[in-house]
Amino acid sequence: MGGEYFGPVVACCVASAMLTGVLALNAAALGKLAGLVDRPDGVRKLHKDDTPLVGGLALLIPAFVVSLVYFAAVSRMPFVPLAMVASAVLLFIGILDDRMGISPVWRLVAMTFIIFSVFSLEPLFILHTLKFGFRRWQFSVPLGIVAAPITALIILGFVNAANMADGMNGQLMGSVVVWCLFIAYHVGAQAAVPFLVVACSAIVTIGFNLRGRLFAGNSGAYAASLFVALGAIGAYRLQDGNLPAQLPLLWFWLPVIDCMRLMVKRTRAGMSPLTGDRQHFHHLLLDHMRVRYALLVYLGLLAAPGVAIEFNHYLGAAVGILSLAIYVSLLVGLQTRASQSPASTNAIVPVLRVAQPPRPYWRPAQHIADREPVTAKAVEHQEIA
Repeated sequence: MGGEYFGPVVACCVASAMLTGVLALNAAALGKLAGLVDRPDGVRKLHKDDTPLVGGLALLIPAFVVSLVYFAAVSRMPFVPLAMVASAVLLFIGILDDRMGISPVWRLVAMTFIIFSVFSLEPLFILHTLKFGFRRWQFSVPLGIVAAPITALIILGFVNAANMADGMNGQLMGSVVVWCLFIAYHVGAQAAVPFLVVACSAIVTIGFNLRGRLFAGNSGAYAASLFVALGAIGAYRLQDGNLPAQLPLLWFWLPVIDCMRLMVKRTRAGMSPLTGDRQHFHHLLLDHMRVRYALLVYLGLLAAPGVAIEFNHYLGAAVGILSLAIYVSLLVGLQTRASQSPASTNAIVPVLRVAQPPRPYWRPAQHIADREPVTAKAVEHQEIA
């Protein structure tokens, strides 16, 4: 990034982080005012206190506002503001989902409509060809007339995977930081600013999220993952073949593979692929280690292949294979250990809903307890996602 951009970028990051901090400090009041409060129910939501679902608002609204001001004053990269607007629309839909609950079908319809609207306004976001390469070995997969549907399916799949993986304090926000830094490195100096700004605001929200002061909610998970997905596609298209398609796959490998594993496993068990359980990778980690260590393991495995490939393609491939092997080994070991425990909660069973007083039904976000001895404090943020 050139010196002419350094000052404005730093100013944008600082301004966004400060605004995010202000909103996060007032999360309780903001959540009450907006009706975005996640209340424990003793069944799925085992955190101790009412918790505001405003993490997505605190993260994205300041970042998007500051970034739009930057683009209006300094830069002219129309595809990035369009990605922010689309994500803001999905943020609003997520807020409605957090408040009153929107059926999965209507959520899918809304996201599909937003994605194809983006395609109609900016064809840059449509993947026409997937170009894979490893040193001198290269091949392309032309998508032809199904380019738009396949691109939409990729985006929808990633948004769903990121949302399903949102089950541990710091996990979503930490993943957003990792992804935005990868995208910013490849998307070009002028277009990188919003991703750096989002990463800075996400770092601020991590501190509040780890303390259970706020949750991202569906709104934050949907909107942040859509912004990341569109940003990754933009970075890939702008490189015009110089960015191999396997590179973004290494950025997003962990939530995507874990989501596919669970959907296949649930389907084979004769259940809906979207059935809630405690077999997510982060759940298994949390059952056997403190949350801070589980978070470090998860984010380390997520980031390692993408970091390694920036230094050397062979190193990236080796680290990717090693990370996958560690993931599989941990899965097998932790599942075996859990199956030998009489108090195991990791069986694939539907989450039963019990009668509750009339109120909006929110999906619990990311907040599972630090693995202290079994006390009220230890289960303060634990829940089945």
